Amino acid sequence: MCRFLLAVLFFFATASYLPAQFPMPVPHVQEDMQPAQIRELVSKYCRLEYEGTRLDPQGWPKFQPLVWWTSAPQYPQIDVVARYVVDNEPASSHGKYTVSVHYRLLGIYDLVSGYAPEAPGAMQDVEFTVTLENSEWRIADAENTYPHPSRAAMLKWLNEKLSTAQDESARNRYQDALKKLQAQSGSPFAR
Repeated sequence: MCRFLLAVLFFFATASYLPAQFPMPVPHVQEDMQPAQIRELVSKYCRLEYEGTRLDPQGWPKFQPLVWWTSAPQYPQIDVVARYVVDNEPASSHGKYTVSVHYRLLGIYDLVSGYAPEAPGAMQDVEFTVTLENSEWRIADAENTYPHPSRAAMLKWLNEKLSTAQDESARNRYQDALKKLQAQSGSPFAR
């Protein structure tokens, strides 16, 4: 009986020691999660833009945890969109990811010349580059850093600008943009 107990004890002692001698592949959950985390990061950025957060000077702090740049990018135009779709599978290359976002473009508001509607169904593709630094993923670059607000967010911004406009040309530009944008369907399903 004593030999049997010693044999059982020896078996359990060596069994717990064996994995240390023969490393077994352990799936890296974090690596499997990276594409989903990268996509979620870009989706959060796009959602904030769609809601009009980039148009608000006080909105920059919401973007800071998502990007590596230290200040809000300046922009000469605003790309008004009906919807956007973030690709499901980010492309990985040399330690960074590229995520494509497809926008259905309603029109472009140039800060100097005003609003110009796009043809129905116009699309715009933007690639975001996401990199890792100090165990943290953030957006490092984008092909197009212009704001991409929804029709509703842009209408709100134009109305706010119109209410505070001091000169006649600015008021006319905002009124013209409001008229053109209100005539367009903001439905994400419209073609």
